[in-house]
Amino acid sequence: MVPSDKKFTYLISWRDKNNLEFMKSTFAYTLITIFWLSVLIAQNDSDLESYGFIDIKTDSMDVPFFIDGIFVGNHPLVGPIAVIPGFHEVGYIPPEIQHRKVRENLTDGLKRVYVAASDTLEVFLFYDHYLAQVQAMEKEFKLQSIMGVSLFGVLLFLLFIIT
Repeated sequence: MVPSDKKFTYLISWRDKNNLEFMKSTFAYTLITIFWLSVLIAQNDSDLESYGFIDIKTDSMDVPFFIDGIFVGNHPLVGPIAVIPGFHEVGYIPPEIQHRKVRENLTDGLKRVYVAASDTLEVFLFYDHYLAQVQAMEKEFKLQSIMGVSLFGVLLFLLFIIT
């Protein structure tokens, strides 16, 4: 039989372990909150003057927007997106299907723009049927690749049969 003081020790250690986990998570959340509050308080209007803004518009609802291949939200956006001044690619074509030929053919789905410091640039993207075209073009490019490899294989096969 375990002495009664041993049971009490086990009970306290289990309770302290749970309290310690709770205190760790509370401390972490407190540090994160203090950090973000200090960032918000420290940001001046002069900091915002070193950024440019892109205000994206489109002709359809719930369109995903990408700036430099990074998802920034769906239409309608809450407000303009802050960016570093310079050239940026704005579009609704996800980065995983941005093939060179797609970029050349769909000029209204992906635009390269220049944003000046403390300026807001409005970009309008026509979405209506372009995403369906992008997906069809991707299938077409894959089919062309498969056909090219197949024809090359047939050519090699014929060369080995003839010799």
